Amino acid sequence: MNKKILCIFFACIVSFLFLACNPAKDSKKEIENASLIEPELVTDSDMMALQGVYNFPEPKRRIAVLFGYGYNDEAFIAKTMQLISSSFGLADNGGTVIPFVFPDDFKRGSAARISLLSGMLSESGAEGLILVGAPEGTHGALAKMKESADEGSIVFPIFSLLPQDDILGMEANCDLVLEYRPFSSTEDGFAEESVAYTQNVPELIQRALYYMSMIPIENNGGLNQDISELMVHARQLVGSSWVVSQYVDPETGISAQNHFVIEQRPQTNE
Repeated sequence: MNKKILCIFFACIVSFLFLACNPAKDSKKEIENASLIEPELVTDSDMMALQGVYNFPEPKRRIAVLFGYGYNDEAFIAKTMQLISSSFGLADNGGTVIPFVFPDDFKRGSAARISLLSGMLSESGAEGLILVGAPEGTHGALAKMKESADEGSIVFPIFSLLPQDDILGMEANCDLVLEYRPFSSTEDGFAEESVAYTQNVPELIQRALYYMSMIPIENNGGLNQDISELMVHARQLVGSSWVVSQYVDPETGISAQNHFVIEQRPQTNE
């Protein structure tokens, strides 16, 4: 019995040594069955296609941007979308931004309804909202969202830039409200500042997108409504080219904790 086992053992060793000493046959067989991959030259059209792929970061939030009154013409939207698409990408392409234009995207028949906002945000999977020139009635749509949300709060941060809607309604339903005021009160100065202010709004929207994208996704309630913290948030959001001050209601003299006035910082001749 032991002799038979020894014979089998030695036979296995001899077979192993034979295979180990003859790799050429197996290697040749593997090469014959392998797929041959040949490199191809990159053409000019390939390079043009690559230029259309932007290096935007992986989005932390899907953020809707609503272009309202004063900011919904084709030229302004085209300029703004070119800027923010290259920085953050569109949600449809795996990026961050979900654009809405009022009234065009809110029409049912011939009438535009801002009340559709809640459903549009839900369907798009938005996790943040930036209003630019919020049209009349926006605060009502936001209030309904607040009423229907769990625990009585909107479940994502909302910034309102340069609103056209009711101010008290904006304050009640947004984390930050930023209203523009030119430095100069003269007619000529106002016109000059208005041009500069309009030209800088796309960059302001870009900064707002960046700031909102930095809010942790698990922070569903937006920003802490502490007036000192909100002032810091507002200043960091707009950057050094704007001056930020607390808004004071001209009739009551009361300061709203989340409402700020931004002014274009005047250019100094050094």
